[in-house]
Amino acid sequence: MQIRGKTIPTLWLGGAAVVALLVLIGLVAWQSGPVLGQSFTIGYVDMQRALDNHPRKASSERALQEFFQAKQREFQQRVKSLGPVQRQELDRQLQQEFVQKREELLSGLDKDIRVAVEKVGRDHGMSIVLDRTVVLYGGVDLTDAVIAQLTAK
Repeated sequence: MQIRGKTIPTLWLGGAAVVALLVLIGLVAWQSGPVLGQSFTIGYVDMQRALDNHPRKASSERALQEFFQAKQREFQQRVKSLGPVQRQELDRQLQQEFVQKREELLSGLDKDIRVAVEKVGRDHGMSIVLDRTVVLYGGVDLTDAVIAQLTAK
């Protein structure tokens, strides 16, 4: 092949094309983050322990217990004038209210924990953070850091 009147061996052109391709692949891999063959940093959090150490867990449990006791009193008062089918329906209704209240109180705690996990994971350079129950071996335990993040608020 001739460029500007000079003959350049085809082998040189092929080599230059390969080098250019490798540089392009390197730039793409560098810009896109970890790719196949590169390592990931995996952390894990004991979500139950994080929940047990959440600063608002005790108050949420007290509120739930008070709600449950109020619903029990309501059931005891109303059940006196009801037949068996109506009693069963009232029981089902009050249980459903209890489940909704529990979800309402604990979902806020869960959201706080997930925000803390995300922040701690980013701060520690983790690629992935899993729940401790799915980790059989390895990984970095971030539980104490997540609890510290929760209690610092």
